[in-house]
Amino acid sequence: MNSQRELQNVRAHGIRWRSVAEFAPTIRRLDLEALRHADRMPPEQVVKDSTTRSVFRIPDPLAPQGPGLYVKRYKFRDLFDRLRYCVIPPKPVREWRICRALQAAEVPTCDVLAIAVRRRRRLPREGFLVSRELSDTVHVKEFAAERWTACGASLRRELVFELAALTADLAERGFHHTDYHAENLLVRPEGPPGQRLFVTDLHAIRRRRVARRRLTGMLAMLHGSVPQQVGLGWRVRFLRALLERRDGDAAGLRHWARAIAVRTGAHERRHLRSRTKRCLKESSLFTREKTSGFVVHRRRDFPLGAALSAVELHRQSLRLYALGGDTGEVEVCRAGRRTEVTLCPSESVPPRTLNRPAAPQDVLPGAVCVKAYRREKLGARLKDCLRLRSRARGAWVAARGFHVRGLPAARPLALLESRRKLRGEPDYLISRALPAEGELLEFLRVRQPDARERRRLARAVADLLNLMDRREVYHPDTKPSNILVSRQGGGLQLYLVDLERVRFGRPLSRREWVKCLARINAQLPESVSLLDRLRCLRLCGRGRWTPRQRLRVARRVHELSVRRRGGPTGSKSA
Repeated sequence: MNSQRELQNVRAHGIRWRSVAEFAPTIRRLDLEALRHADRMPPEQVVKDSTTRSVFRIPDPLAPQGPGLYVKRYKFRDLFDRLRYCVIPPKPVREWRICRALQAAEVPTCDVLAIAVRRRRRLPREGFLVSRELSDTVHVKEFAAERWTACGASLRRELVFELAALTADLAERGFHHTDYHAENLLVRPEGPPGQRLFVTDLHAIRRRRVARRRLTGMLAMLHGSVPQQVGLGWRVRFLRALLERRDGDAAGLRHWARAIAVRTGAHERRHLRSRTKRCLKESSLFTREKTSGFVVHRRRDFPLGAALSAVELHRQSLRLYALGGDTGEVEVCRAGRRTEVTLCPSESVPPRTLNRPAAPQDVLPGAVCVKAYRREKLGARLKDCLRLRSRARGAWVAARGFHVRGLPAARPLALLESRRKLRGEPDYLISRALPAEGELLEFLRVRQPDARERRRLARAVADLLNLMDRREVYHPDTKPSNILVSRQGGGLQLYLVDLERVRFGRPLSRREWVKCLARINAQLPESVSLLDRLRCLRLCGRGRWTPRQRLRVARRVHELSVRRRGGPTGSKSA
């Protein structure tokens, strides 16, 4: 056990290391200078590279054929982090201590071999943690998604019971894992019984009494991260086995299941909020910087020069458009008093990936959509200065939130907020151009689709609204001019635009359903028949309303539609 092995201090690479005795000769063979620069490492050795830490998997210099080494490099970039870790132990120190405590308690985990924290003037600058690779393992989420149905029923039963035993051991021995999800649990399917599961991400573990509420939180994180391939039956078996191990019986199974379901929903909403707001912070995908005229938030794989070039091309094209000149390759979509929208060519457009920056060879020329948020009047300028979030920033965060929740919208690339708002200079939002054929209103008026295509449109609109309801998203301006239509794979795909006032975090109430439907209904052209409108209404909120409630919704939609049109009641506005 690591906690029972002899430890010694080693001076190497100008840093004082704490290491197990047999690993001390290997420390001097590590290439720390290369580990400080992730771009110099072979791509297959880089596991993670973010603003807070980098993780590498490298071969053991003294045993290249054996299990490799995992090297974590922790970064302390700002003064707040450095001062904070003068008061509390840094993350590598916490992970080292927790690993030794887990091994002393005979909880299976990784084998930490060495630790070092480099300081300057007593402030931590970087930290290293070296651990032995757990060979032939995958994390539980990947195993459940790809191999769960293929492995035998006996192996599935044993893994469920071992996971319940591991969770119970953590709780009984006072280890509260604050990030207990399936990617932080490793499984070795070919291992001997009782030695197949390992807990990782040790810096998220706290030594404290794990009471019922904390255990419920751990189980909620685990249940929310395990893929659906596992099925409800195996989840129930896991919970029953855990309760029998912890309490001696499973009498409170139903109560525990309800509590876990409530906490799972809360964790999921908190996780979505965190991922949505990540576009405003330094992360592995997004960065923030300043220029002479803008504060820029952008994807790391969308260069700053490409963003500034797109904005300059947008400005020039609008000047030519106002004078009646030819705008060339730039298409002017809108030139209003408050907003201006153009489609501009760009030399660097990232592919349709979301979770990590694209490689340089994958960033290719393409089209981007540039939207300017203008503020001509003094009142609008003062209002934007007093707002916690400008219109452009609201649209930037909402577009990110749409993609996090799997809703169709343009992929955001960059936000350029003016540093001279009182002078009336606009903000700019740059997003990837959508493969759309135009707005829904224009599509209906100009193309005049036949009855079959109108039925498909009615189903697509209802599916979009139902998806927003399931994802707990409310768009307060769902009118046909804010819905783009695209043909994909023989079907129709709808995209929402004008996202600056979108709200997240709660399902649509009946009043909000009525408003959304009335906004769409009031702007539809007369060529859309009453049958098509009622067909869309019948598909909306399926399973939510009784026939009598649906009739009330239809009447209320009709009243609001007439009010919005400002005319008398007509048969086509129902």
